[in-house]
Amino acid sequence: MDEQKIAMHMRRRTLLTASAIAAFPFCVNAQQGAFPLRPVRIVVPYPPGGSNDVIARLIAQKLQETWLHPVVIENKPGAAGNLGASEVARSSPDGHTLLLNNINITSMNPVLMDRMPFNPARDFSHISLLGTTSLALAVHPSVPANSVQELVALLQSKPGGFSYASGGNGSPQHMAMEMFKAATKTRVVHIPYRGAGPAVADVVGGQVEMTVSIVNQIIPHARSGRLRILAVTSRKRLPMLPDVPTLDEAGVPGYECEIWLGLSAPAGTPGSTIETINQAVRKVMSQSDVAQKLSGQGIDILTSTPDQMRQRAAEDLKRWTEVIRTAGIKAD
Repeated sequence: MDEQKIAMHMRRRTLLTASAIAAFPFCVNAQQGAFPLRPVRIVVPYPPGGSNDVIARLIAQKLQETWLHPVVIENKPGAAGNLGASEVARSSPDGHTLLLNNINITSMNPVLMDRMPFNPARDFSHISLLGTTSLALAVHPSVPANSVQELVALLQSKPGGFSYASGGNGSPQHMAMEMFKAATKTRVVHIPYRGAGPAVADVVGGQVEMTVSIVNQIIPHARSGRLRILAVTSRKRLPMLPDVPTLDEAGVPGYECEIWLGLSAPAGTPGSTIETINQAVRKVMSQSDVAQKLSGQGIDILTSTPDQMRQRAAEDLKRWTEVIRTAGIKAD
């Protein structure tokens, strides 16, 4: 065999050996059933840019670094979150398709909508809660009320004489204000918009007197003096608004409305896979840079076991069923 043929033979042996070494870890993972075996997809059932999308993209980046496998985000908005959630519910239960879930899908939509394309309590295996976002009760500066108690007195003195803007029928803003009305025995006219952005804009413009909306949407207008924040809906004060009371502190005892976010998989996903994802998620969420980034978006980190997430969804379903049916609310 001449020198050229020997060199070609050695190159082929080197390439074959390198290929075998590169493939070895994958073969071992496949034989042992390790997770993940291929790219993981997280379906966000809302448009890009909101709290759901922000937390999903940050988690995806961190999980990708942890697993050394691609983790991709796919936005599937529509039907108040049901479109994307329905796709995940029908996906293969192997953990490679996940849902950025929230309180709307599990605990509000089933009561608001006459027909659901899936059963939130039956068609998902919950993994972990991720965090909560709070809402803020804000009024236009022309409203003669500097506290919640003053606002309640004003609303009670003129039943139906004031209006509030929300992101639409069945939106979290709508739900939160209806709970406020029931607790304070007031009557305020609901003006639904197609999204929280336009709703807040019209309150800033003075076309509508008040709103309850995501804190991050309210703060810039409050700092410029175009809105006045009276209270937040969370169970405790927010670090970004330390001087603003909760509604419970401000004279509406027991009031609490937090919008939680969580991660779920299709029902039937193996318990070992759920546990693997849960541990990875909780590790990611404990990182200081993650907490810092989410805090800047108005999201408080809250992780859980799968059972704790399931229990939270069931408790909220019971609570919101009462609010929605009492107010006679239906989604658009």
